Amino acid sequence: MPRLSPLRAGIALAALVGLSTTLRWWAAERIPTPWIAPDEMLYGLLGRSLWEHGNLHLLGQPTRFFSLVSPALAGGPLRIGNLETGYDLLKGLQALAMSLAAVPVYLWGRAFLTRAGALVAAALSLAIPGLVYSGLVMTEVAFYPILLLAAWAIARALVRATVGSQVLALGAFALASLTRLQAAVLVPVFFTALAIDLALARERSRVRRFWPFAAGTAVLAVLWGAYRLRHGGPFSQVLGGYQAAGETHYSVVDALRFVLYHAEYTLVFTGVVPVCAFALLLIQGVRSRPETEVRAYLATTSALTVWLVAEVGIFASRHVGLLAERNLFGLAPLFFLGLMLWIERGLARPRIGTAAVALGAALLLVALPVARFVSLPALPDTFTLIPLYRLGVHYPQVNLELVATLVLLAGVVVFVLVPRRFALAVPAALILVFAAVSVSAGRVVAGQAALVQPGTLGPDQRWIDKSAGGPVAYVYTGDVYWSSVWESAFWNRRIEAVYDLLLAQVPGGLPQPSVGPYEDGRVVTADGKGLRWPFVVASNSITWRGTRIADSTAGLALWRLEPPFRMATWVQNVQYNGLVDAHAKIFAYDCRRGAFRVALQAPGRRSVRLLRNERAFRRFELAASDRIALTVPVSAPAGHRLCSFDLLTNAPVKVTRFAFEPARP
Repeated sequence: MPRLSPLRAGIALAALVGLSTTLRWWAAERIPTPWIAPDEMLYGLLGRSLWEHGNLHLLGQPTRFFSLVSPALAGGPLRIGNLETGYDLLKGLQALAMSLAAVPVYLWGRAFLTRAGALVAAALSLAIPGLVYSGLVMTEVAFYPILLLAAWAIARALVRATVGSQVLALGAFALASLTRLQAAVLVPVFFTALAIDLALARERSRVRRFWPFAAGTAVLAVLWGAYRLRHGGPFSQVLGGYQAAGETHYSVVDALRFVLYHAEYTLVFTGVVPVCAFALLLIQGVRSRPETEVRAYLATTSALTVWLVAEVGIFASRHVGLLAERNLFGLAPLFFLGLMLWIERGLARPRIGTAAVALGAALLLVALPVARFVSLPALPDTFTLIPLYRLGVHYPQVNLELVATLVLLAGVVVFVLVPRRFALAVPAALILVFAAVSVSAGRVVAGQAALVQPGTLGPDQRWIDKSAGGPVAYVYTGDVYWSSVWESAFWNRRIEAVYDLLLAQVPGGLPQPSVGPYEDGRVVTADGKGLRWPFVVASNSITWRGTRIADSTAGLALWRLEPPFRMATWVQNVQYNGLVDAHAKIFAYDCRRGAFRVALQAPGRRSVRLLRNERAFRRFELAASDRIALTVPVSAPAGHRLCSFDLLTNAPVKVTRFAFEPARP
């Protein structure tokens, strides 16, 4: 490796961070709106609340703890007046945050690598597809550099064993936990790394010197318990917004299978050779006493890999059902450090150790059912597999399992056969491969986000703020995409409350009291309290007592209400294109007299039944291409103020009109 002065190495590191930030920001600018629902919108809303009100509330209501660092990062840009500009600035800030991961990688590498070798490891850390998350408002953004900082701090504590180094490790652990509660695994990681380090050093005398970390961990646990008692629930809910993960029953067999899948997949997203190189270094470290810095690196990387793979695998076995690269890719830079250490030490490949590592890697890669995890739903979690997904889309006849296995086994061959004079070609090739995968992943993410907007918001994502003259309530009916609620709340500050109409529900933890209508149309909560909002946004399936002032092509409408908060009509089970599969219904509230008007057409022979106020009204047959228009007079039953009309069909029909007209006074 070439020799670099500290000044040149520092300039090169700054240039790496700057180049990565620029390229990742440029790629992120192609993402028009948050894509991963509800995570991105959740952190954006929490961030605005944190910066504007000093709390982590959703729509003004307390919620479970999800993260502090990620909302703090997102909230600043998103609180500025021009939200579109703030969103763009946030993507630039996130690109910088993820690119800063190169700093702890370089500083850690300097403990046992040349400056040039540490820079190459840092460059590899910035090339991986995981940095595509720069354009998404996710905890992965901050967690990536902070996890690496915590791993480096653990290694330094193992080397120095001073109170100061252990306090720094505790601080990094606390910061990582405030970013993502997944970081709780760092506590067993520290003690496992300590055990491995002592075993490699063949000594036990230093174990007592690590009491400050143990004591500090206990103090942090007590503080977190006090916070849980003071804010948001009992101490038993230590996982905050992820409490369900701790309360779920896990199948032992499924958990072990997914842990194995993620262990195998670690070879994939790191490029195979780095993990093989690390395994060989670890074998050599067991056989001989490595120097202190290398020993701490081997111990920390081994412990973090074991615990993180186990944690993510168990979680994914029940809550993901796919590979969760997004929770694991922070391991990659640790193996890149091992790759450079192996290269700088001359690619030492003892026959037995090399054969064992190569055979083990090959068996793991062959056993991984890669094609099973290549699908559209898997894309948000596994960016590294996106090129394979695109290959399957464009060439469905290709055997993806065979292609993936051959490419990955080629990595094992490179590990075994690459000549020493071409050693640096390995990281160079990995950087090129990672860059190409990043470009492919970035294009797919931008394309998927562009597809989200028309179906959730329409072309103008801030259409509600631009039309409403006051606070807005969103009433969710369940007949539009649930993510439209999150998208609308993210982009429109005037939305201050969300309500579920009867049994509809928005996933993701949004405060959403259930409401329902009286016969006169008044919308009330479960305890009978009426709503008081000047504006409402809801599906086009509902008309309100007031004035319709704006529409979205995503099937939403904004109304200025005439007090009290009342519905006029509610159409159910009519799709956005007018198709009725089997049963459509319309309610007319505060109904006295009027008429239901229906126009429908049949693509084929159909049998149709009509009900008026829940009673049979008419039955008829339609031939193919028949069109019919009906006017059905109606009056509310005695003592009631609700009218209803039902359309039942034995096969789909299309309605071009399905409405109620009240009688003129």
